[in-house]
Parts: sequence; C-alpha cells; structure tokens
Amino acid sequence: MTAQQKGVLYTVLGGIFWGLSGVCGQYLFAVKGLNAKWMVTIRLVTAGFVMLMIAYAKPHAKERYRILWTDWKNFRQLILFSIFGMATCQLTYYMAIECSNAGTATVLQYTSPVLLVILMAVKRRKMPLVAELFALVLAVVGTFLLATHGNPGTLALSKEALLWGIGAAISMVLYNLLPVKLMDEFGVIPIMGCGMVIGGIFMIPFTKPWIVPGTWDVETFIGLSVVILVGTILSFFSYFKGMQIVGPARASLFSSSEPLTATVASAAFMHVAFVPADIVGLLCILTAVSVLALQKLHS
Repeated sequence: MTAQQKGVLYTVLGGIFWGLSGVCGQYLFAVKGLNAKWMVTIRLVTAGFVMLMIAYAKPHAKERYRILWTDWKNFRQLILFSIFGMATCQLTYYMAIECSNAGTATVLQYTSPVLLVILMAVKRRKMPLVAELFALVLAVVGTFLLATHGNPGTLALSKEALLWGIGAAISMVLYNLLPVKLMDEFGVIPIMGCGMVIGGIFMIPFTKPWIVPGTWDVETFIGLSVVILVGTILSFFSYFKGMQIVGPARASLFSSSEPLTATVASAAFMHVAFVPADIVGLLCILTAVSVLALQKLHS
C-alpha cells in the first residue's frame, strides 16, 4: 500500500471505531441499564490516563509538557477545552444516544462542520460561499427529515433527543476549535489525554460514578471495554495517524465512515428501524459534510 492509501485506511478505521463505540454505548444503555453520565465519566478518566501514560513514556516528555501546566495561558486554554470541549462533547453525544440511537445521534453531531461555517461567517462578517450555503441547506433538510420522518406535523425524535443531538453538534465545534493551538505546540495525544482526565474529574461530583448502575456481567465488561479501548484510544490513534498522512480536509471526508457505521450497526445489532426519510436525511448531512471537506480541500 502507498502512504496515501494507508492514510485513508487509518482515517476510515478511526471513523468505524467511533461508530462502533456509539452502538456499544446504545447497547449498554438499552440492554444493560447503564446511563450516559456514568459511562462518559468512566470512559474519559480511564482512557485519558492510558493516553497520558503513552504520552509521558516518550523521552524528555516531563520537561516538554511542564510548561503546559505551569504557563497560565496554556493551562486556562486546557481547562476550557477539557470542560466545554471534551466533557461537554462526550456527554451530549452519549445523552443523544441514550435518548434515541447511535445512528441518529452520530448524524446529528455530524452537522457540526455546517455550524462552524455559520460561526466563521458571523465572525468574518462575510457571506458564506455558494458551496457552504448549499451544505447548510442540505444539513437543515437532513436534520428536518431525521427529526420528523418527513412529516412537518410530527416529531419522530423526542425533544430531549433532538436537543441533545443539536447540543452535540454545537459542542463538537468547541471541541475542534479550543485545542488547536495547544495541539500544534504539544501534540495531539497529550492534549487529548489531559482533556479527558480533567473533563472526567470535573464531571465526578455531578455524575457520582461510585454509584454503579445497571446489570454487570461479561457482556457489560466487553461493551464498556469496546467503548474505552476501541472507541476512544484506537479510534483517536487511527484517525490522527491517518490525518497526518492525508491532511485534515481529506480526513474529515473519509471519517464519514463513522455515521455510516453507527447507522448500519444500529439497524443490524440493535434492530433500529430507519424509514426512507431517515436515510435521505443521513445522505443529505453526509453530502453536506463532503461538500465542505472538498471545498476546503480545493481552496
């Protein structure tokens, strides 16, 4: 395989791992009685410590990362990312899954690039490009179809599911914007690890993870292990390794494997029924994301 082919493979695998993680979360909520708040806290703290161990195992890591904790500007940005980016993004996403299903929640979260276009247009006080407006229309149509099954008089999703899904998209924007400078200076893995640990610790007083919910057996442990190991550690390693090869624009394009995986796996393993309007809505949102990725690629 060429380097570019390997990059595409890594990126696609990252999206698939994320999609499977969402479906495993849905299984743990619907079948085993776990809840999103508890699981997100455990996931962030556990996966975060593993990623920090990997980051600090590198030579001279302590000296390199000391400034991350001692410089107030860096530390403040890290706290903002940990709470409003990492913790909020994970919580809203899994709450949307708990209230609906992994496929719908993932697709709704995938409207975040369109929200980012709107934010940048407001910030620059400049109208979006034609391609960006087209993507915006597609995203709105796709969200409408998912929320109503194409019938304006009904709401196919619960209000909670829709609000958590939109919240996941908004928090995904912050998740992508807040750590950019930190990642450029210190690398992806240490910042992701710190964000997970700090975000998870911040959630502990509110989620009380010592009160363990649900039914615990071998299947529960396997499902939670998939969420933590496959859906967090392996997915991030695969995606960012691929992104280093193919670049951010192509990576965001190929990571569309995430909502596709979540939708197919939800239907196959959790027997979620998607009507034709849902499929059209999914395709609209994926097309919107692809249009933005291609526009960025050629700009």
